[in-house]
Amino acid sequence: MARGIIRREKIFVDGKEIEVDIFDAKVVLGSGKELESIDELLRQEEAEKAIQAALRDIEPIAKRYLDRQKDIRYCYEVGKVLQFVDAKGFTDRKGLIWHRMAYDLRPDLFDGRKKNAAEAKRYPETMYHLGKQSKENLKRASFDQWYEILKFKQIYEDRELLEQILSECGEGGLSSVRLRQRIKELRKSKRVIS
Repeated sequence: MARGIIRREKIFVDGKEIEVDIFDAKVVLGSGKELESIDELLRQEEAEKAIQAALRDIEPIAKRYLDRQKDIRYCYEVGKVLQFVDAKGFTDRKGLIWHRMAYDLRPDLFDGRKKNAAEAKRYPETMYHLGKQSKENLKRASFDQWYEILKFKQIYEDRELLEQILSECGEGGLSSVRLRQRIKELRKSKRVIS
């Protein structure tokens, strides 16, 4: 059974092509999994409602920021809204939710239309992780530096390592490549010590 939320599909109605939302879950009668499939459909519908509510919450934030691209405050505020995936138990569907929001529905709120869905998911994922940071730490690195830092999964959970990285970001404007190398070095040395 598919675990997707909703996808867009083009169909023809009275000779006109229109785009419609399609749930990926299917109910196959006689399969013995009807209840499981119905539960999945209900869960997808619940996720879609949460997505729509989050987009409504993001719109007024977007209106306050004319130049949103790489604006760390905008990304942080939107990231706070995106925490709904944790609150509503959708963490296993984050990629699908980011796709739906940033590729299908409102790419204008998430750094514009991207060439492919995988690329479109990166920006909301970064926003989501920025929303987990303290405001004090947020100011200690540029958007590009945070983008690199947050590529490392769960790095924000290791407060000591994050503190060391942010200190180095503040000391000398590390380039993306150098910052990435430095994070790898710090993580490796920490594993050796542990």
